[in-house]
Amino acid sequence: MTADRVYPLARPKGHKPPMERWKLEFPDNQSQIHTAYLGIQRHNSSSSTSTSFLESIKAMQTWLDTIDLNERPAVERFELLEGDDEPESVLWVCYWLDSLAYENCIQQLRLTDLYNRIERPKAVGLWLERFTAQTSRLETNYSGLDYLPGLANLPGNKPVEHTLTAYWGAARDRIPDSGHDLFALPREEVIAPPVNIPAGVGQHLSGSNAYDNLVHIRSGQFWENCSETESSAYETTLQPTLRAGLRYLWENRTDSGAMGLRFLRNLHSNKPPAPLNSSANGAPNPNPEPQRESAKETSAAGFFRNLSDLEKWAKRHPSHLAIFNGAIAHARTFGENRKFRTWHEVSILKRGEASFEYVNCLPRTGVISYLQLDRRDL
Repeated sequence: MTADRVYPLARPKGHKPPMERWKLEFPDNQSQIHTAYLGIQRHNSSSSTSTSFLESIKAMQTWLDTIDLNERPAVERFELLEGDDEPESVLWVCYWLDSLAYENCIQQLRLTDLYNRIERPKAVGLWLERFTAQTSRLETNYSGLDYLPGLANLPGNKPVEHTLTAYWGAARDRIPDSGHDLFALPREEVIAPPVNIPAGVGQHLSGSNAYDNLVHIRSGQFWENCSETESSAYETTLQPTLRAGLRYLWENRTDSGAMGLRFLRNLHSNKPPAPLNSSANGAPNPNPEPQRESAKETSAAGFFRNLSDLEKWAKRHPSHLAIFNGAIAHARTFGENRKFRTWHEVSILKRGEASFEYVNCLPRTGVISYLQLDRRDL
């Protein structure tokens, strides 16, 4: 416990982690990190909608490709597997260090303008979920140094080994401000979801978090470098347990506090979308699809009402205890030969630090059903 802590660490006295873990250390002058998730969904599988869907993907990729090199973010690309969005949605996550570069890029994006340029856009939705996190209010954790995604892609930070891991409350301990801030949940009426959920389709919805201590988490799994035996062990045993835990969060919103939570498969983001596919006889495919070259990597990403909600599930609920114990059993089984990597990043957001924008999106998308948003017809 350091001298300036009001609230002591939860780490047990004499605690020694059973395995190595690393966290990111940011430069002293880096007080903020900026993150934006962008998504494109389609509302049906008709050929015209598929064409508009591909057109939207290309437009989003063009925006990314034309960003000035000095302002370009670190980018990863995904497709939706399950969660608060439509099947087969395509997403990007972008990270910036520089505040001015972040604001310039977001201003250049203009979702409504992009939507209005799409031919036959009515069955396609676009969305943007973004936030600015104070580095004193975020924490990271990595199980290895051979694969460091997410915030670790940004220059200037470095991974450092730490001992604030493998005990309940470790994530909170890794957040610098936790020494003098309990990240309290506001009154129920402040965090109450909207009584009337907006239609979403045909609307432009926008807003921000109206209370302090909204939580964002991205938690990743990477098994591209695993042996066939270890890969099979993860896919047949640990991954189903993980997905069962996520389904509990989705099916029990009042207890879990989860909102805008998506389970994603990582895609290679350095390749532009493929042209429309052709059938065997050379004619256009009536249901064109973007080319998808996926790695053995997934992420769960989204928001929780408060850190206490996330901690309660992690510490007490059988669905997370099964994930936790399964991960330990996997590590013990493969020992020093283990190549399966896990990691996460958690940010505690002050009021107004997160912004949400949905253009023609279905009401199950993101936080539409869980936060109060302004509504405007398109």
